[in-house]
Amino acid sequence: MKTKTLALALGLSLLAGGCASPVDEHWAESTDAMHAAQLADPNAPVSDEPLMDLDAKSAEAVADRYYRGQRQQSTRQAPSIVITGN
Repeated sequence: MKTKTLALALGLSLLAGGCASPVDEHWAESTDAMHAAQLADPNAPVSDEPLMDLDAKSAEAVADRYYRGQRQQSTRQAPSIVITGN
């Protein structure tokens, strides 16, 4: 009986593992964009300095909008799987 339960659990985990998440859909897009930019202009200036063109009021509005958007997103719930044996 344990063998059947183990096989069922393994099968369900394989099925659940095949589902794509929103993160999977957009995986490595920023890295791909960075590589494309480096290929387009390999001698572009490199700067680690923060962006200073944003005034404090605009930066606060951007941060508020970001945090409000984070609060409004729904939390993903893991599927509940109950396996019973007789």
